[in-house]
Amino acid sequence: MTGTAPGLPRFGLTVTQGPPQTVLAVSGELDLATAAEFAAGVREQLASGPLTLDLRALSFMDSSGIRALDGLLRDAESEGRSLLIDGDLQESVRKVLELTGMLATLPLVDGLTAPEGR
Repeated sequence: MTGTAPGLPRFGLTVTQGPPQTVLAVSGELDLATAAEFAAGVREQLASGPLTLDLRALSFMDSSGIRALDGLLRDAESEGRSLLIDGDLQESVRKVLELTGMLATLPLVDGLTAPEGR
C-alpha cells in the first residue's frame, strides 16, 4: 500500500485467489503516485494466470492510471494472458474512461467479483 496524507483515500491492492481466476481489488486513487504500484501488482498476478480487476472501490483515476491500464491490457493481449475488468465502476472512474474513449475497448465483465446474493 502507498501512504498518503491524513484524510486522503489510501491506495490499495487486495488479492483474492480462486477458480476460475484471481481477482485483484483496487481501491483509493490511481494516479501518478500509485500507477507504478498498480502496474507491478497487476503484472505479478497476471504471471500466475487469468486475472479480473475489481475497480469498484477505485474513487479516482487520472491520465497516469489510464496509461497504466492501457499498457497492461496491451501487454496481456500480446502475451496471450486473460485480463478482465469488472464492469461495476464508480461514476467518476467510468466518466474518465468514457471521456478518453477507453471504456468502449475494455474487456468488461459483469458479476465475476460480485458478492453472494448480488
